[in-house]
Amino acid sequence: MGRWAQWEHAYSSELLRVEVLRSIDRNRLKGALTDEDVAKLVTNAHAIFNAIEFIALSQSILNRASQSFLTPLGTLDALHLATAIGLAEVGAIELTFLTHDTELAIAARTMNFNV
Repeated sequence: MGRWAQWEHAYSSELLRVEVLRSIDRNRLKGALTDEDVAKLVTNAHAIFNAIEFIALSQSILNRASQSFLTPLGTLDALHLATAIGLAEVGAIELTFLTHDTELAIAARTMNFNV
């Protein structure tokens, strides 16, 4: 959590919470995580969630995500990027887009986000 303290505000699509908790549960069911691992991961996830302002999936975000982007994106990545686009437009703030996904990072750069 050390890097989280570097930002005044952190925003994410509400999808992040679902993706993180589903990933933990999926790996638990596959036998890749012990009960202790799950407890630690869920506790850490909730601590991070508490530092994030989650953005609801509005009709405008859904509409933007369904439009074309300059790079190929899956549905969830398009929703994350559309959320950031909407936040930048409404909030008139400079955002840094965080992702580990190469294609999503490229798409975010094409939308003029710092990645």
